[in-house]
Amino acid sequence: MSLNPDNDVQQRVFADKCRRLHSYLLGTKALLREVGECNRTKWPVHYPLAQNPQLRRSGSMHSLDLPLSDALTPSGLRRATTAAAAVDESGVGGSEARLAEPGDLSVLRLDLRLSSRPDSDVMGSLEESSIARLFDERLAQCEGHVDKLIARVADKASKILVTGDLNAGKSTLVNALIRNEILPYDQQPCTMLFCEVLDASLNDGVEEIHAVPHIDAYDRRDRATFAVVHMADLEDVVAENNEQYQQLKIYTRDRRGSQQSLLHNGVVDVALIDSPGLNRDSLKTTQLFARQEEIDVVVFVVNAENHFTLSGQDFLLTAGNEKAHIFIVVNRFDAIRRKDRCERMILDQIRELSPLTYDERDDLVHFVSAHEQLAGASDSFARMEQRLRKFTLEQRFKSKLAPAQRYAANVLADIQFLASENVGAATRRIQEINAVLREGMPRYEALLSERADSAGRATAILDASCLEVRRHTATHLTNTTLHLPDAAAKVPYPGLLSLWTYAENVLLAIVRHLEHEVVECDRFASFTIHHARAQLDALERQRRRLDAAAADAHSPAPADAASDADADATAAAAANDNDSSVSASQLASVGSISNALDTVQLELADFVDLDFARNWAALTSISASASLSLLATRSMASNVFGLLRLSSTVSATTGRRVLVAAAALVGVGSVFYIVSDMDATVRRKLSARVALILGEEGFVDHHAERLATETTRAVRPFVWHLQHTFQRMVEAEEHRRADHLRLRRSAQDSQIYFDELRIKARDLAGAVRAVNAGSMC
Repeated sequence: MSLNPDNDVQQRVFADKCRRLHSYLLGTKALLREVGECNRTKWPVHYPLAQNPQLRRSGSMHSLDLPLSDALTPSGLRRATTAAAAVDESGVGGSEARLAEPGDLSVLRLDLRLSSRPDSDVMGSLEESSIARLFDERLAQCEGHVDKLIARVADKASKILVTGDLNAGKSTLVNALIRNEILPYDQQPCTMLFCEVLDASLNDGVEEIHAVPHIDAYDRRDRATFAVVHMADLEDVVAENNEQYQQLKIYTRDRRGSQQSLLHNGVVDVALIDSPGLNRDSLKTTQLFARQEEIDVVVFVVNAENHFTLSGQDFLLTAGNEKAHIFIVVNRFDAIRRKDRCERMILDQIRELSPLTYDERDDLVHFVSAHEQLAGASDSFARMEQRLRKFTLEQRFKSKLAPAQRYAANVLADIQFLASENVGAATRRIQEINAVLREGMPRYEALLSERADSAGRATAILDASCLEVRRHTATHLTNTTLHLPDAAAKVPYPGLLSLWTYAENVLLAIVRHLEHEVVECDRFASFTIHHARAQLDALERQRRRLDAAAADAHSPAPADAASDADADATAAAAANDNDSSVSASQLASVGSISNALDTVQLELADFVDLDFARNWAALTSISASASLSLLATRSMASNVFGLLRLSSTVSATTGRRVLVAAAALVGVGSVFYIVSDMDATVRRKLSARVALILGEEGFVDHHAERLATETTRAVRPFVWHLQHTFQRMVEAEEHRRADHLRLRRSAQDSQIYFDELRIKARDLAGAVRAVNAGSMC
């Protein structure tokens, strides 16, 4: 039966509003899921903070290797700024904060307060990464609630939750509404589980009570999902449930016509849910808070003698996030003597708890006595029942759709606020990173220049050291081979009888002289290596100062950079400690300076100089000297002329004898000369022979190349170490810059994303608000 002539039109309008709101709720759910995905994988959603000097933050959600001003605004009833924006009174970015004031966010607000200290804010002391995880959980909760709203909007039936404090008369009110004392009631609390009262037509016209152990599995057609309770046992089941059942389904008949009955109204299926008292225990209260999400209409029953308790106030504030209009029944009003005073005090409380309910108090707030209605007709109760019927059936948008619309609008408003906050946070993050990059560019360029300069200088030191060692060794050993006879001349000549021993000693002296000179070249190379290392150490100290300056610029220094610096210092110290051992192992005395000299044996030719030209020249020189000596005196000249005159008188035979004697005398003199010059011959022959062997073997070039190679081996690790440590410094700086660039790209993407999210949430919120435009149902 229609409630009025325009019922069909109203139903079509209501169906259209349901369809539109259903679509917008799906869009709201998609936005919540999108924000959650962003919070988990891309950009931890920045949650607004406000200042609280008693709580200290220990971290930053977007940690950079640079100081960020986690800015905070003073606490107060205003919107909190983002964490990166404000500064404390000293002008320095604060590190002490708490979460934003409750007025900043409604649905997505995080709140975790100690029950012993209601003014405390535990989350204000959490790291922002933990807050991000809590926020993700909150988003999941909101998404689940939107799913329930979607189901409620799609469900054509209406559910009315009758709730309130203990002993407020909830069961009595339900009995009065259905004109049947089916629910047990008493002066002491007796309802221990949810009792849902439905019209028997929903159970094929059979009046029956189903005790449901698991409400999600309930199916009235499957008797395995419930137990049938007899009416006589209902009071015991309701009062002494002992957690055996989650809910009772009570199918009953209201014998009144559809124009008077709330259950059997001819328009929609209505369920009346009687709930346990709010302050019975924490578990029941928590269940009730959860169940109100499934409810279209909340009928809050207040005991006129007690007014609103703390648990009742908390419930109304929580339900107010979704339901702007709450139907309030002040029961047992007949027991109040000063009714005007009681009514005024309760209305004042309602004005604070639910302003929109207070604005429509004539329709939504009623002072009744359910016992009077059960005993007989009551005008105040009849008026209340008529207004509840109208609110549930005729104003279905306000009672059924408006709560979902309000919740979606609150969620979208929160998303817009958070999107704006995160756009600002991302913008500030981009500015901070740009400032860091600009500040670090000169240092980075100086590091590159210093690396190139140090690498060039280190290479030049290595090349110059090798060239100096090679040049010195070649020059020194060349001079040594040219002056081997001088070394041999230092050996004393023991005489002709010890000529062989003398020759051996000369050869040994030459070899030892060569060894000595090679060792001298080794020492020069060692000195050159130490000098090159000292120069490289100076470059290393300069690099460490540069590294220390870079660490100060990135205070606190990243752990990897600090460990690299320690490793560099340790390696350099170890290299310095091993200088002597490296030199000793690489530049030890050669022992045998030449492989060819190991097999040199004395020969007869080493004692005889068969160089006739040289000997004849020596003899000629001696003869000439003797002749000049003879001619130098007058007596000798007279003797010579005498001999010449005598020879003219001597016969030929005698002359021949004289000539033979003279020749013999010359021969004997030559032999005597050769014997007397034997030590010089040995020195000269052995020196020439050794020099020839060394020249054929490439003695000078071999040792020059060997020492140059040893110098390279000794110095190059220091060059490599310097170049490697510089390269690590450059790579560390490049990694930091790359991290900053990556964070900047992330911040830029987040800035674009949250700006687009804000626009989408704004447009969707406008569409949600437009659902109730035009005629109402």
